Amino acid sequence: MKLLFENWRQYLTENINQLEAAKELLRGNKYLKDYADKITEQSLVDAGPYIFLLLPDTFKHAKTSHMRDSDLPGSKFSDAYLNDQALLELIVELLEKKPNPDEVAGEPPKLKWFNVEMGSDIGEDSIIHKSEVQGTSPRTFDYREKIGNNRGIPFIMKQDLKVLDMQGNELSSPEEADPEGQYVIQQDVPVIDGPLQPTDKLNLIVGEIGDIGGKKLISLVTVFPGVSDPKAMNKKDYAKLGYYFLTGK
Repeated sequence: MKLLFENWRQYLTENINQLEAAKELLRGNKYLKDYADKITEQSLVDAGPYIFLLLPDTFKHAKTSHMRDSDLPGSKFSDAYLNDQALLELIVELLEKKPNPDEVAGEPPKLKWFNVEMGSDIGEDSIIHKSEVQGTSPRTFDYREKIGNNRGIPFIMKQDLKVLDMQGNELSSPEEADPEGQYVIQQDVPVIDGPLQPTDKLNLIVGEIGDIGGKKLISLVTVFPGVSDPKAMNKKDYAKLGYYFLTGK
């Protein structure tokens, strides 16, 4: 009984120390500092060599833009994955299966995994190369998506993407953005009618926040099913590479 108590006390101490270390890292992160005093032990999820930061809005984008009922062009998760627990388990499975990312880029580092086969279908893919549908003329879809964190606007505009305010006015520089304002990303996306294709491939991009006890603390940038081209950072890039987006109709 004494040994059991000592082990439990050690476990609690390690968790408390881990939580405090995570809070300190977040306080120094310009994108995540507002969450520093809000996270709990449940916010830190063990994922092999990583600790995944789970926040209340971590999967907001995945559950809206990548749900089957969304009219936005893009791949779709199966309904079974449109909840936080299922998406979390899917990401942990990927990280444990393939700890080393396919690409590390930027500063602070972004870790990227592309086209990881998960063993069973997780959703439907929405891109097709124009060479596979020769003679088909695409139409342009005015793709607009709300920006969740205005601190990301400089990075968005570096990709040569348009940022609009809620009245449709385009920002000419990141400095014009009101930190408390609401903005959207605008892209012209080529679409054609056609059914989406089942896929078992998963793509994951996370941001590296820092180290805690020999493990990397990471936060989600994006996660989506389907075939991914590492050279493409957005839907506009896919269009440049010769891809069309299927509407599912």
